[in-house]
Amino acid sequence: MKRIKNKGFSLIELLVVIAIIAMLAAYALPNYRQYVMESKRSDAHSRLLEIANMYEKFYANNNAYPADLAALGLTAAFLTTDDYQITAAAAGGGWTLTATAINGQAQDTACPTITYNNLGQRGPVNSGCWND
Repeated sequence: MKRIKNKGFSLIELLVVIAIIAMLAAYALPNYRQYVMESKRSDAHSRLLEIANMYEKFYANNNAYPADLAALGLTAAFLTTDDYQITAAAAGGGWTLTATAINGQAQDTACPTITYNNLGQRGPVNSGCWND
């Protein structure tokens, strides 16, 4: 008689594979989340710099900065993304833009707010929020 050989995986082999996958996921998932958070922060940098350019263009045309973001023709939809809310403050003949983390990005405890002003100063200082 011919003996039939079982073709398949044993329970031990299956558990070893599951354990390896779990270890890889435990390492990869936090790193992935960190990269996603940093990429969203980079999007906020781009938006702040884009608005700063609008401020400077307005200044070049009118010899004064606008009183608020509405004077630049910016809508609330442009100023609010899924991850950041952008606000502006005028003071002393200048301006400061602030991007505040909202929703899922609010878990970014290292950089809950990112600022940029008319002097080119970026904040928070020495925190790595601008990848310096």
